[in-house]
Amino acid sequence: MADRKTQKLLEGLQSDLEREIRGMLQYTYQSSMILGVGSLSISPYLRVEAAAELKHVAFLCDQIVALSGNPKLTSSKFSETRDIKTMLENDLDAERESILEYRERVKQADSAGEVGLKLRLEELIAEETDHMRQLERILRGWQ
Repeated sequence: MADRKTQKLLEGLQSDLEREIRGMLQYTYQSSMILGVGSLSISPYLRVEAAAELKHVAFLCDQIVALSGNPKLTSSKFSETRDIKTMLENDLDAERESILEYRERVKQADSAGEVGLKLRLEELIAEETDHMRQLERILRGWQ
């Protein structure tokens, strides 16, 4: 049985896993639903983001197992809007949420004495920050 700090960390990692699965599904859905000129530039970008989210899913599953947990591959509903700007705004919100949640997970990993996990989570924060900046840049130029 995991101690209380590790159990709290596991619960947070499971929440992160569900959020990353939702992101992967949302990016994949969006990349398929974009039509017209947007499909030439935005669809490929979203496919790359979906692949990045899949890597995060695998990482989180591995970490949950390493901490003696059992990853649950579930996801809450995602937006099925067909409006490209709304899609990207939703994605931006999700990236911002991920950054906030991973910051909390870094604190939990540190508290649980999981130094390696803490460092890997900080790398995820950097990746999510890059995703956030890209979306901000795209939306800043939106007409």
